[in-house]
Amino acid sequence: MMVPHYRPSFSEKELKAVQTVIASGYIAQNGQVLQLESVLSGFVGKKFGIAVSSGTSALILALKALQIKPGDEVIIPSYTCSALWHAVKAVNAVPIFADIETESYNLDSADVKNRISHKTKAVIFPHMFGQPGYIQEVVSLGIPLIEDIAQAIGATINNRPVGSFGAISIVSFYATKVIGAGEGGMLFTDEPAADSYLRDLREYDEKDNLIPRMNAKMSDLTAAIALSQFKKLPEFTEIRRRILEEYKNILGEYMILPAQNPNLRSNLFRCVAIHPDHNADQLIQTAKAEEVNVRKPVFKPLHSYLPGITLKNTEDAWQKQISIPLFPDLNASEIETVLNFLQKIMGNHND
Repeated sequence: MMVPHYRPSFSEKELKAVQTVIASGYIAQNGQVLQLESVLSGFVGKKFGIAVSSGTSALILALKALQIKPGDEVIIPSYTCSALWHAVKAVNAVPIFADIETESYNLDSADVKNRISHKTKAVIFPHMFGQPGYIQEVVSLGIPLIEDIAQAIGATINNRPVGSFGAISIVSFYATKVIGAGEGGMLFTDEPAADSYLRDLREYDEKDNLIPRMNAKMSDLTAAIALSQFKKLPEFTEIRRRILEEYKNILGEYMILPAQNPNLRSNLFRCVAIHPDHNADQLIQTAKAEEVNVRKPVFKPLHSYLPGITLKNTEDAWQKQISIPLFPDLNASEIETVLNFLQKIMGNHND
């Protein structure tokens, strides 16, 4: 049976959490949402957390909170989920693609600097694959920054949690994210005014004035699952670490992994690697033959949908980088199957 690229790691705890909410009679935004907001804002080092319906909703609201207007430019990476592009377009702003650096595979601050114009009003910086990037260098450029920790919550930079660097930070609780609750997201800020504005904007009913708002609330059902998953985060990270060590015993120093800089501490969300002798498509086909679902970590660079844009590091990474199954629910048989695949590709190299 094919080893999946990812599978949610649920147990009786999530089931019990949902049952408790249903039994309470309050399944919409209520006490579980408030608890999740309090716990996670403290975890990422921000004063306020505002729970919403999705990570994309969080990005749109963050852009609104920064007063991004039609025609404003927002710098984003191309090597990322398309949610960033959709959020920028949702506020009628202009997404400007920047390249990545090849140590952490996150936004390259030098390329960001080169793309700043008088129209630049924000930068969205996602920490990709659980690997934190050089965000402080981007912060120093003086452009309001939205920090996206959808794949990196729990990671640190110089022992400081990711999520604490942005003017506004966001996280997603989509099923395949670090904290998987099916859907949902959250924004984080230190500013009381931004907190009030975002809470007002996420729901439209029973207001004193009639201005455009959203229906972006989180339910207590989602919050209960997210809370249960969050409590397991240290356990999940340790399981991933142990599995990754088994992979590294075969890969050795040959496969190229993201930054090993001790100041950039990954949460080990993904095992992304580059094989110097084979491109990603070749490795994906080899994995398929070995019953392992290996994927490109990004479906398609966003700039490749448009003509006339070249981002060398992004294009090289997309051609070469693969994501190998690394999730807490992997069983012993599945791990063995992945190890057999890794032995095969390393054997081909040694031959």
